[in-house]
Amino acid sequence: MRSPSKWAVIAALATTAFLSGLALPTTATNATNSIGAPVWMSPLPGERPLLTGFHPQAKRGSGAPHATHMGVDFLATFGEEIRAPIDGVISFAGTVNEMPIVVLTHHDQLVLRRTTYLPATTDFAIGYPVMQGVNFARVAPRFHCARPCLHWGERIGARYANPMKHLGQAVLLPRFS
Repeated sequence: MRSPSKWAVIAALATTAFLSGLALPTTATNATNSIGAPVWMSPLPGERPLLTGFHPQAKRGSGAPHATHMGVDFLATFGEEIRAPIDGVISFAGTVNEMPIVVLTHHDQLVLRRTTYLPATTDFAIGYPVMQGVNFARVAPRFHCARPCLHWGERIGARYANPMKHLGQAVLLPRFS
């Protein structure tokens, strides 16, 4: 029997390495509720007022009162530490449209779930695993809101979701002109 070629072995090893890299940490270290779902924590410590709530894309002609906003904005301070709401892996850290962004990917029962943080920077490399509650980034000195804030977004597959559903109720501050 012929032995596999060098390139076949390299391809098999590369495929194995790639697929093992996709095996994200499970939520086993997360606290769970009575039905076994992970209990998330806020990305910033303490009670935080929201500057802007989640307003998903409105259908044309729906007369939605708010502009689209695919996440929530917490009042924050520049340099403040951002912690992982649940276990995840840093899957992006860079700049998009001059805005510094960090993205965590979470493995949640075979669902591709990502959370985004902006403006934010990190010293960790892409692929770095972070455990729930561990500081992985900092609020960057770049304005996204009228005041220093942290935008926190969530995507489940290709669909945007409201990350606040994991935390309970929040208080929205009035808008200032």
